[in-house]
Amino acid sequence: MDLNKRQAQYLALQNQINPHFLYNTLESIRGEALIAGLDGVADMTEALAKFFRYTITKVENLVSVEEELDNCETYFGIQKYRFGDRLKLHIEYDPDEYEKIMNCRIPKLTLQPILENSIIHGTELKLGAGNLYIRFACTEDRLIICVSDDGVGMDEEKLAALNRCGDYHSSHRE
Repeated sequence: MDLNKRQAQYLALQNQINPHFLYNTLESIRGEALIAGLDGVADMTEALAKFFRYTITKVENLVSVEEELDNCETYFGIQKYRFGDRLKLHIEYDPDEYEKIMNCRIPKLTLQPILENSIIHGTELKLGAGNLYIRFACTEDRLIICVSDDGVGMDEEKLAALNRCGDYHSSHRE
């Protein structure tokens, strides 16, 4: 029992140290980049540290839409270094509902993975500029979030295969 307790304490300490090591290393890289006059590298490193800080250390299951959007914008900022002006992110909502939308609580890391998929499977493969959209709308008791892009899309066969897979998974739940 005592060994298990010490092992659990060790794992807890290890989980605390690893993020700090990561942040300190990224800050060192950022400092070296600034000294060398590589402002772009310094900015990317700072954005990456901010992204990891949100992903790793923010342990709450629910976060505000505002926090989640901030993480999406950090992630998108990193992607802009790769794609330049080829990608544009549009966040749309009714300005009268801004406070209500931004204060809604959603599961952490809800939007960023979807945004990432839009880039990888939609706009990255597209020639020319690509647009990513995150749209918010409120009903009386719901927040509706739509993430879309104007990328290459998929053919009917692929869509049918994905829908069949979804049908299979939903019909085989316990």
